[in-house]
Parts: sequence; C-alpha cells; structure tokens
Amino acid sequence: MKMSRFNRPLRPADKPAQELARLARALGHPHRMAILRFLHERKTCVCGEIVEVLPVAQSTVSQHLKVLKEAGWIRGEVEGPRVCYCINLNALKRFRSLVDTSFLSSMEVPMCLAEDVRAMVRDKYGKLADKSGGSCCCGGDSDVAAVAVKIGYSPEDLTTIPADANLGLGCGNPLEYADVKPAETVLDLGSGAGLDCFLAAHEVGKQGRVIGVDMTAEMIEKARENARTGAFSNVEFRLGEIEHLPVADSTVDVIISNCVINLSPDKPQVFREAFRVLKPGGRLVVSDLVLTKPISADLRESVEAYVGCVAGALMKDDYLAAIREAGFDSVAIAHESRYDVGLDALDEPLRKEALEAVLSIKVRAVKSK
Repeated sequence: MKMSRFNRPLRPADKPAQELARLARALGHPHRMAILRFLHERKTCVCGEIVEVLPVAQSTVSQHLKVLKEAGWIRGEVEGPRVCYCINLNALKRFRSLVDTSFLSSMEVPMCLAEDVRAMVRDKYGKLADKSGGSCCCGGDSDVAAVAVKIGYSPEDLTTIPADANLGLGCGNPLEYADVKPAETVLDLGSGAGLDCFLAAHEVGKQGRVIGVDMTAEMIEKARENARTGAFSNVEFRLGEIEHLPVADSTVDVIISNCVINLSPDKPQVFREAFRVLKPGGRLVVSDLVLTKPISADLRESVEAYVGCVAGALMKDDYLAAIREAGFDSVAIAHESRYDVGLDALDEPLRKEALEAVLSIKVRAVKSK
C-alpha cells in the first residue's frame, strides 16, 4: 500500500468521495457551468434554446448535455419530437452536502483547475493551428519534417499526406505498433491537423474508417481542410474532449494517440473512455511522455513545461497502472527512449531537469473479448 508524506497508508477513496469526484468532473468546462446556470434560470428548455445563447455548435451543446445528464446534474424528458432538459435539484443538494462533509471544505482551491489546463492547451494549440504560435507540445520546431522523422515517421510517410497535416508535434509514431488492418475503424485521441489519421486511412483502406477527436476548434477546421485537400473520404474529425469522447460504445477497433493524453487533467478518465468505445478485442496503442523520477515544483508549475508535455506527465508506473485500472489487459511497453524534442522554451536548469526525468514510451493494451 502506498504511503503518504506523513507515513500514513493511502486508502482508496470511499463512495462519497467517488461520487463527489464524478459530479465535479462533469463541471470541468465553462460551457457546462453556463448550461446549468441557464437551466436554473429557465427551469426547462430544449437544446436549440441553449445553442442560441452559447457560441458553439449544436453538436457540442448536445455533447455537454450528455455529460451533465450522465453525471446526474440534469434530467431529460422526451416531449414529442424533442427532449426538454431541467436541472436536477437533488444533485445540487447532494453536491453541496458532499463538499461540506469532505476535506475540500477546509482546503484551499488548487490554482490550476482542470479547465484552466484545458484553456491553456486550447490557446497554445489554437495559435499553432493558425501558424501564429511558437513551439508547442512535443515538438513545434520550424523544421517539421525533421522532427517527424526524428520521432519515428519515415520520409515516405510524409509524402502520402497533405503537407499541412504535419505540424512537427508528437513524441512517436503509434501506428508503428498498432498493426492496423484493412476495413478497421481507427480513433485518434487528440488528432491535431490529422497526420496520424491520414496515415491510418491508407492502412484501413476504402472499406475502413478513421475518426479524429480534438478539443481545439482551430485544429479541427485545419484537419477538415486537409482532408478535403487530400480527398480523404474515409476520415472525419469531431470536436470534443478526450475525457468525454463523442463516439458510441464498442464501435472502434484501434485507438491511437500521439503525446496528447499527458496533457489531460484527468488521465484515468481518458483511459476509461477509450475502454468504453473500443470493441471487445480492440487495441489501444499510444505514444506518450512519462517520468522516471519526480520533478520539482518549479517544473511542474511551468506553463511551457505543461504545454511541452512534461509538467503534466505521470510517473511511468502510474501511467501503466491507470491503463490497467480502466479495464485493459496485456498492458506492455513496446518501445521506450529518452526524449529531448520541444524543450527549448524552458530555462536551462528546468530543461536539464526535464531531460533527466522524461521518457518517451509506446504502450500497447487490449480490451479483452
């Protein structure tokens, strides 16, 4: 059993704590908070009425409503051809009760909440998609082709995709270990401008399908434009969070991801979602950064280090444990190596610390039949 800093055993969270965490996770987006406030004022409304007051697409509002409903924050009742939503006052009372009786009531609120992390990442990646930002997570170098080759893509790979699909990001080529087969459905978590999606599209062929999910609207638009430019009819891109995938249960054969999961403020939830959407027998193959030893508070709190995929990284054993706890079997590291791409924005002492602690890994896992 793990020990705390005060040499007391760390016990698993009890049921009230798990319930509090579930309710709190659903509030980790400002649009969902806005929806709850709107419902509290209006008492009841339909999706279209929310779209009129929120600057997002109806599909995005529907996804937010789904998350809130699954967590128990709202109820939905079918009235003819539409669904009317209302706030669940019992959930609000329960949430207040759980907070009042938990350690949170006497604890300072952390400076970096989940949505702060997402907003920071959206800002950096949105600028990169517009080619107005500097270096970013796991790369971002001006010589994007050289970066791609360095982390595992062949020069031949890069000639088969739209030029703007390669932004010089990532920490490895997950497709190298995915064994993608013709006619399969592949899902890319954090698809960016589409590099891995387009490479996967060649492997699944016309009978297959590739889905890319990214939370940055600018990246989604860039990827869709790249798909049109390259005439990739078997690839689609969806706006959404990897913690709440806009993908149906048990519909995907292979999930890939390239240096994105470490950016999530709730990595265990990402793996639970991956497990949900995979078919029985489906495979998870991710490239990511992990830590071989703890890092300093200065490095952990660095914005450049977080967007550089370092500050948000887990210890290697904790990362693998999160995959297993989500339900996956046969969790194994296919390849690992030291990593130094994308760390130039750090001050020299922090850069040196990161180089000593960071490891690039390629992990495979299976959802048993």
